[in-house]
Amino acid sequence: MRPTTNYQNLLILAIGLVLVCATWFFMPPSNFPIETTINVPQGEGLFSLGENLHKEHVIRSTLLFRIVTTLLGGERDMKAGEYYLAKPQNLLTVVWRIAHGKYEVDTVKITVPEGFTVEKISKLFDKRFKTFSHQTFERVAPEGYLFPDTYFVPVTATASSTINLMRENFIRRIFPIMPEVEASKKSLEDIITMASLIEAEAKTEQDRLMVSDILWKRLKIGMPLQVDSEMGTYEFAGLPDKPINNPGLLSIEASLHPTTTPYLYFLTGKDGNMHYAKTFDEHVRNKEKYLR
Repeated sequence: MRPTTNYQNLLILAIGLVLVCATWFFMPPSNFPIETTINVPQGEGLFSLGENLHKEHVIRSTLLFRIVTTLLGGERDMKAGEYYLAKPQNLLTVVWRIAHGKYEVDTVKITVPEGFTVEKISKLFDKRFKTFSHQTFERVAPEGYLFPDTYFVPVTATASSTINLMRENFIRRIFPIMPEVEASKKSLEDIITMASLIEAEAKTEQDRLMVSDILWKRLKIGMPLQVDSEMGTYEFAGLPDKPINNPGLLSIEASLHPTTTPYLYFLTGKDGNMHYAKTFDEHVRNKEKYLR
């Protein structure tokens, strides 16, 4: 009986050691980075993310991280973003948070109106955003391609993460109409630049569609666009080199699908309404009537 008992004791001891080791690997490292934020980039692979988390002392075992993450859905269920680590958390908690997008970061509701420029968007980020660089944002952000929308932005946002957030939204919103862009025989850049002019000049849906027709018509006959929101269009024919603001979807769609009109001129009167003219003489009369 003694050999059997010894074997059982050894087995129990072995199981106990395995459980202790497994528990140790699940526990947070002693130098866990409390009160800091970790970044899970969009499209980051499981192996690379595990290595980064291990390097930042968030987990003890990259292998165990990959195993547990795979069991919970794998790479496809990982949510990119900034995760705030208020206190040490075990591996299961870390994996569960990333799988469910539990960022635990305070967010601020930011509404970007249609037609806002990069500079105006930058001013929406106040002192609550301590890591946001206005200088970097205004230098790097691509005018025209930051989609106007309501965002819940983490207070840990940087210029780069904010640009990525708004650019990705632009891509999502523009993707369904890309076949129409291709069918128009115009480049996306030209469509967005024209949409930014329309956004600056017209406010109602009907006016957007009519202004779109007039501006494309002027472009076709080599006439300067002459829009008040971009003074360079008085001096030179053709579109500006880049968008002048960040247009919304209605202006983008108006740029794609103008309403055919007999007009070649327009102005916004002091009454707030748009007034159209077929000839320059008629346009001059509209100026005298609606701008004085």
